[in-house]
Amino acid sequence: MTEAQAGAGAGAAVITLDAAVIGAGVAGLYQLHQLRKLGLNVKGFDAASNVGGTWYWNRYPGAKFDSESYIYQYLFDEALYKDWSWSSRFPGQPEIERWMNFG
Repeated sequence: MTEAQAGAGAGAAVITLDAAVIGAGVAGLYQLHQLRKLGLNVKGFDAASNVGGTWYWNRYPGAKFDSESYIYQYLFDEALYKDWSWSSRFPGQPEIERWMNFG
C-alpha cells in the first residue's frame, strides 16, 4: 500500500492507495482501467491539467499519429472502440485529444 497526500501543507488529507499511476497518456489510462478492473484503489497523476500524455502537450501545427489510428483503439473495452470513429487513418492532434477524453 502507498499513501498519497491530497493537497499541500499541514492538515492535507492522506489517502491510502493500492497503486499510483504516473502519466495519463494512452498507456497510463489503460493501466488505470486494468487496475480498477481488479478492484484496486488507484489514482492517476500527471503534470498536465488533463489526460492525453504526448497528445496533450504536442499541439504544434500538423501533429498527428505516425501509425494508423486503429492501432490506438482501446480494445480492452468494447464500448470505447465501437463508439468512436476516426475521421482519417492518421488523425491530427485535436481529434486525438478529443478521443483521449471520450467516454
